[in-house]
Amino acid sequence: MTNTWAVVFDLEINTPHLEDDVTSCLVALRQQIDFTRMRLTEHGVPPELTSPGFDRLKNVASPGLLHSSWNGHRGNIQPPECRQGFAWAAWVLRDEDEGDMPAADLAALREEVASLEQTLQNTEISPYLRDFIQRQLDTIRAALRVYGIQGTRPVKDALQKVAGAYTVERTRVEAEHETAPEAAQSVLAKASDVIKKTAEVCDNLEKVKKFGEGVWSLAKSVGPLVLPYLGKLGA
Repeated sequence: MTNTWAVVFDLEINTPHLEDDVTSCLVALRQQIDFTRMRLTEHGVPPELTSPGFDRLKNVASPGLLHSSWNGHRGNIQPPECRQGFAWAAWVLRDEDEGDMPAADLAALREEVASLEQTLQNTEISPYLRDFIQRQLDTIRAALRVYGIQGTRPVKDALQKVAGAYTVERTRVEAEHETAPEAAQSVLAKASDVIKKTAEVCDNLEKVKKFGEGVWSLAKSVGPLVLPYLGKLGA
């Protein structure tokens, strides 16, 4: 089941943290099932119209079953009556769809995070800045991992968490940045750029959903916080 879910969630199978990554995705999937059921209830859809598909999928999407065989679960969730419930739910909630992040954009953001983590490990930098940057990268990476399951919601939450970290720790970050070697400043600049790009991608999806009339912008909220560190981006 671990390898099966890795394929479903488009995860790298050869990573040493595969089980942790799959587990986080399963938790997100179970949350999304509950969220979808709540939205259907608000639309007046009775629970029996999503049965047995929703219940069976949530039961199978359990971290406790990761070491069991996919063949032992296949027959329980593949019958037409299960798929019909999901098709019905998708039709009822069709007006709540958000724009899809282009696969190329998602892949590029993930690659930038991975590349930046490697650079961070190979750069002489203060323990504080290393920890601060790593925490922001961990937050963004975790949100991007479950984007295909929960959409922009976890990405927005992640960016708000990142914005909070930049705000609360601003004085210390600025002081460390001023005295850091050029290479360390460059790493912080690249991390800030990844955060800014992620916010811009979310904004573009919101514009698709709101037909260009969105009045709130993640990029405008996050931008001023990371702007002071972007000067060394080309270093």
